[in-house]
Amino acid sequence: MRLWNFKSLLCMTILSVIAPRMSAIDLRPTHVSCQSGGGMGAVSVGTGWKYGSHLRWETDLFIGFVPKYDSGSAKVSLALKENFIPWHIQIKRNFSVEPLTASLYFTTLISDKVWTHLPERYSHGYYNLPTKIRANISLGQRLKWYLPHKRGRVESISAYYEIGTCDIYVLSAAGNSEIKFHELLQLCIGVRINFNR
Repeated sequence: MRLWNFKSLLCMTILSVIAPRMSAIDLRPTHVSCQSGGGMGAVSVGTGWKYGSHLRWETDLFIGFVPKYDSGSAKVSLALKENFIPWHIQIKRNFSVEPLTASLYFTTLISDKVWTHLPERYSHGYYNLPTKIRANISLGQRLKWYLPHKRGRVESISAYYEIGTCDIYVLSAAGNSEIKFHELLQLCIGVRINFNR
């Protein structure tokens, strides 16, 4: 009985300290994006949040469409992406540029044809990495246009590009002089709507 009372008292104390701060957390997305490429599919859409000092950090969630190409069926991709934007430069009153964006993100396919553990049909060491999850890095730039008249929650529209690579491309190129540098790269082009807070 005493242990239960202590746990209840501890929980109530923690909640009384944390609860007022929790109401200050705004979980509304700060932007939505639509892009093509970047290892996320032919087209992908996502939403995300800006935070941190000077809003330099972003976390995005994407869902994408991968056409069947030479496989038996089309697939859906999911991505979790972390962006760092060190600075932005105001060009004119309505335009700014973010001359550098750096991203780290993980992608996966929703398919039974990809795996996290090596299937028994392959000998040990045949594949060094699972096919289910890809680690990606990219660098890019953004151009932002601030709308002259506020349109509800929409603050601005951004156009962006990113050039990056993924883990399997880099490992494939290690020790293989036949692979050219441009074959390691993946291009992403997108548009983003940024919201007022």
